[in-house]
Amino acid sequence: MTAEDYTLSAEYLGPMLEALQKRGIDEQEALAGLDIEPGCWRDPKARVTALTFKRFSRRLVELTGEPWIGWELGASMPLSSHGFLGYAAMSSNTLGDAIELAVKFFRTRGTIVQLEAFVEGEWAVLQLNEMLSLGEHGPLLTESLFSSFHFMGLQLMPDIEILGELRFAYPEPAYFSRLRPMIPVPIYFDCAYSQMRFPAERLQRRLRFADPRLAQMAAAQCEQEMEQIKAPPALLGQVRRVMLAGSGGFPGVEEVASEMHMSSRTLKRKLQQLGTSYQKLLDDLRKGLAVEYLTQSGRSVDDIALALGYSDASNFARAFRRWTGKSPSDYR
Repeated sequence: MTAEDYTLSAEYLGPMLEALQKRGIDEQEALAGLDIEPGCWRDPKARVTALTFKRFSRRLVELTGEPWIGWELGASMPLSSHGFLGYAAMSSNTLGDAIELAVKFFRTRGTIVQLEAFVEGEWAVLQLNEMLSLGEHGPLLTESLFSSFHFMGLQLMPDIEILGELRFAYPEPAYFSRLRPMIPVPIYFDCAYSQMRFPAERLQRRLRFADPRLAQMAAAQCEQEMEQIKAPPALLGQVRRVMLAGSGGFPGVEEVASEMHMSSRTLKRKLQQLGTSYQKLLDDLRKGLAVEYLTQSGRSVDDIALALGYSDASNFARAFRRWTGKSPSDYR
């Protein structure tokens, strides 16, 4: 499979077009030269490819001059923007039930990223895993989804503040300084994964619109949609898991390829088709873990260097400065 096999529900183009229209930009100008059929965003079954989404995302930012617009998109999305999955989540009994459905049926909304949920200590974690390299488009998609999840939570549990902290698997964008005062939770960039974290006890809270009959009907519709949507292989996630499973440092590309029952040449080719490389995945993973160790633990720089497979702290420091422009100590 290639990058063209990764898709997103065309319904998400609707809020993007509405954002442009609010700024006086008409549909014809917004879609000029793009492979998007007019009105497809009104068809619940229509999909757009990852490449088409990336091109339209770039157009959206260029026309508005607002690279932070993902936050606005997420806040403006009604529950119906997420199709039958939105209705299934809305009518679930508890927040935990809603998240379980969201993870199970997330493919009905898109295969560009994968949604994962788990509990880590006192935290419940919603994690987005890239199915192919999003590059410069990662912030818009990630921020719009996290913003949407947050405002959905406010609608479903209006008396409870859900969000605990946000982590992003990309460097802090230049525009974020103006947004940070408006987001009253800790925010971390350059992390190993993009995550929303909140107290795990919130998972047991009953939702405002709980309706078991409606939830069952909507879930049945999601099951039907799942049968029609191809599930592209989660190659990037598989590679990361093999990398993290090793002991005494990270394995090389040949070892990872062997573990995945393919040649290193095949693995490199598949990663290239998804817009990335083994070295980039390794660097991103090391950088993300380093940032989390530096900001979330009291481990020494020497210990962190050893944990990340560096022979000494000076080699780690050089790599970290290349990634972030700062030394580990200055970053901490």
